[in-house]
Formats: sequence, C-alpha cells, structure tokens
Amino acid sequence: MQNVMSAGKLRFGRIFVRENLISEETLVQAQSDGCTSDAKLVDYLIDRRLADEHQILEIVGDILGLSMYVPEKYQPTESLSELIEADFAYQYRLVPVRKDRDVIYVAVRGVPIPSAFVQLEANRKEEVVPLLSTRHDFELAMKAVYNRSSALGGVLNDIQRDSDDQGGVELLNKFEEENITGSSAAAEDAPVIRLVNTIIAEGVRQGASDIHISPEKTVINVRYRREGLLRSPTQVPKNYAPALASRVKIMGNMDISITRMPQDGRFTVIVDGREINVRVSTLPTMYGENIVMRLLDVSSQRIYDLPSLGMNEGDYSIIRECARKPHGMILSTGPTGSGKSTSLYSILKMVNRPDINIITLEDPVEYRMEGVRQVELNARAGMTFASGLRAILRQDPDVLMVGEIRDRETAAIAVQAALTGHLVLSTLHTNDAVSAIYRLMDMGIENFLIASVLLCTFAQRLVRTVCPHCREEYRPNPVLLRKFSLPEEAVYWHGKGCPHCGGTGYAGRVAVFEVFPMLPEYQEAVTEGVSMQRLYRRSIDNGLHTMIQDLAEKILAGRTTVEEAVRVTMV
Repeated sequence: MQNVMSAGKLRFGRIFVRENLISEETLVQAQSDGCTSDAKLVDYLIDRRLADEHQILEIVGDILGLSMYVPEKYQPTESLSELIEADFAYQYRLVPVRKDRDVIYVAVRGVPIPSAFVQLEANRKEEVVPLLSTRHDFELAMKAVYNRSSALGGVLNDIQRDSDDQGGVELLNKFEEENITGSSAAAEDAPVIRLVNTIIAEGVRQGASDIHISPEKTVINVRYRREGLLRSPTQVPKNYAPALASRVKIMGNMDISITRMPQDGRFTVIVDGREINVRVSTLPTMYGENIVMRLLDVSSQRIYDLPSLGMNEGDYSIIRECARKPHGMILSTGPTGSGKSTSLYSILKMVNRPDINIITLEDPVEYRMEGVRQVELNARAGMTFASGLRAILRQDPDVLMVGEIRDRETAAIAVQAALTGHLVLSTLHTNDAVSAIYRLMDMGIENFLIASVLLCTFAQRLVRTVCPHCREEYRPNPVLLRKFSLPEEAVYWHGKGCPHCGGTGYAGRVAVFEVFPMLPEYQEAVTEGVSMQRLYRRSIDNGLHTMIQDLAEKILAGRTTVEEAVRVTMV
C-alpha cells in the first residue's frame, strides 16, 4: 500500500499535460474550479469528459503501481458484501470483487483513498489490493455485490442515519400526520430532493423505462423496469414516504394536498446532459401513495429502421410497399411497451421527404424528427386525439401519425382521413395483426370501410437478447422446443449471468413481428364478415410469417432463448 499512501504527493496534472492527455489551459481551469488534489483532478476530468477515462486510469495505474479491474477476470457476486460494509463501500467508493485466501481484491472508482485501505487491512487482518476501475465497470460491480448503484447507495445510507436519529415515531402514524398537515416543507428538505433526484438519475443511467416507488408496511420499495421486467427493489425508510411523494408531486405540478385520489403530472429534467421527459402517476394504496414515473429520453435523436429493430426482409418489403402508397392506413399492434411507436417512427423516417407534409399527434412526443410537425396532447386544455385529429386535417397533411386509436370517434376520423387521400399511421392494443381488423369493428367501423382503407397491420413484441459477455451453449427443455417446432439437435445459446447483464443472462432487446397485408382476397373476406379464426387460418395457408415463426428464427440464430420466447408469448 506504500504507493497508494503517497499518491497525494504526486502532481498528476503535470504528468497528464506532459503525456498530451490534457492541455495546460485545461489544468489551469481545473485548478480554478477547485481541484486542489490529484484525486479531485481525476474526478473532474472524467466527470466532464475532458480526457479519455481509460488513458487517465492507465497513467494513474503506472504512477501508483496498480492494475486495472477487469470484470471478466473477477466476477463479483453478492456474497462478497459480507467482506466490507455497504456504507463504508459507498463512502470510500470501493467494492470487493474477489477473495483469494487472505487477499481481498477491491475495485476503486477514481484514486484510492489511503486511509480507507489502512482501516480495511487493520479490521480484516488481511491484505487488501486496490484495482482501478472505470465508472461503468464500478457501477456494474456495485450492483452485483450490493444490489444498488454507488450514488443511490450513498444517499440511502445518509437518509438511514437521519431516520435512525428521529426515533420513537411509528411509521404509519408519521404517514397519517404528514397527510393531515401537508408535506410541502418536508418535500423541500435537501435529503428528500437529493433522494428523488438520485432515484430518477439512476433510472436514466440504468436505461429504465419506468420507476416504481411502492410503499409497503415497513419500507418503501424502489424498483426499475428494465428490458420489460421490474428489477429487485431498493428499500427506502418508510417515514420518508409522504415527503418523497410530495416532492414528486411538486415536480409534476400536482396538488400535494390531495392524497386519496389518483393524479397525473409530468416534468422534464436534465440527466448527464440528456433531456428526460417524466410522466408521473400517483395512486392511493393501503400503505400510502404508489408512484410510477415513465422515463422518455427526448434528447435522443436516433430513429432506427425496421430491419435494425429485428424485422426480416420479407416483412419489411410489405411495409415498404404499403408506406409508398398515397393513402390508406397502417396499424401497429401490441401491448403497452412493445415498441409500437418506435416502429411507426421508423416508417415516418422511410417516407419523410421535403415535398410532403407530415404531422403527428402524440401523448407525449417520443422522438423529435426534423421536417415533421409534431403535436402533443393536452387533455386539460381539451386537446384529445379526436379534437387534435380534426384540427390536423385542416393543416393540409399528406401523412398523419396518431399515437393511439382509443375510441370510436378517433377511429372514425382516422378512417375518414385515410379514405380522403391521407396516409394514416396509428397503434391499437391487440394481441396479433389480424385482431386489429376486428378491434376496429368493435369500435363501430363498418366492414367495407376497414377493407377499403387498411393497407396492412403488424403485431410485435420485444424479447430480451442473449448477453454477449456470458454467452454459452446449452440444451433447452425439449417440451419448450416443440412449442416452436424447433429441432433438439440444433445449437442453442443462453447467458449464464455476469456483472454486465446483472446476472440475468440477457442484455438488450430485439423486436419480433407478424405482418398482415390486406390482400384483395382478404378484403373480400372482411367485407363478408368472416370470423377472425377463419381469416387467420387462411392467411397462414397463404404464407403469413407468424410471430411464432419469427421467434423460432431468432432462437436458432442465437439472438434469444426459447425460455424468453415462452415468457413473451405464453404459448
């Protein structure tokens, strides 16, 4: 530990300048911004991305004689949390990643703090070896060992100490008292503001689509939905429930005095330079107000094309041919969170040209597209899908995208627009592509109108993809393989679990599709009112590429697993 002990005496800044990692001006600016030590300078450069993180750590490692932390070599697990207490780990930004006999290997974020390692070795009576870690790898290790991020863990430890000092107040009584007196003052307390900000920032950094804040009898569970599934909860002291709820309500421009009625709100925050739109919903439950925040990264300008989302060439050619037509309707179907809007944006990207007028009506606007007029709903002001659609039709559009057809009025206006020379894109909540036809019938749209305006429908789901870092061959259950008509002798892949995927074996998602084109023979069948089952069987006989077939192809290609396919489709 001698090298680490003397780290504070070294002039890292001069070495960084000499190695052309930063300029002299950058060093002077860092000093004027309060970097009074080498450790602060390293954090400053990495936080502001003024220099390459790996190069910084390599130079620091050479100076201090330390190695880099390589996740694949150490594979941290939750059992290591017994070696170092969580609050100590959060305070000194370190995490145990392996134990070999009398040696504990510890990943460190930034420059190691000498006193922390002296204290560890004195307490453990073992050698403690620090390893320099990138921010990304450090956070993965923190989640693997302590089941939370370093930022959220540090905030919760501070709050836990505060709550322990309050003593003597029963949590349920505390909740009722705050509801009666109001929580605006508590909501403005620095610890509560810091807690809510950290919860939101952690959700953004994890790539979560939703944050669930759920009060239970003795704790508050904070869970993040990632890749379609809610992850293990982080627990917050229960007596912070009313202040936490009030803080979120203040941010969402909601009424903090109303605690026994559902409310909706929205706000925008900046996290790591990214603009995040947050939609908030509160619901009174037995133990307090349940809060769900949906996160939408509106600063993301990347719009995918359908093949990159997972659509095969045959289905893509059908969509492309339909999108080139001057009028008609294309419907995307599937449950909430299946990627329908993303697919519609891909079609908009396909047809977007300077010589056509494209207008969208969304709740909310999810991506920003150059050259497209995008309109956001405002229910409080009377701007609904139906009223907004009427207004849009007076704006001389060529292409319309309606975020969702929710009722008969919206459906009727959309169908009328498709009949009168507009290309209309929208979404419906149905299980498969053919069901969309019968959903429109349920809304009161006549059969002959549906047959006339509908160009195609496509259903989709999102399935998790196998983690590339821990990918390995395995033999799936033969019963599950038969559900997808897959051979037992083929090679199949799954992830065994690693820090990169949080032990799940999956990283990322891909879409699976089912595209139903409205061919002339189907138009006749719909007009005649044939049953959904007969129409679906006829389309399969004619070569419909079903979602089950698309899943089977992705399983054989090693992109996902048969277990994940069963979870999504419930076949």
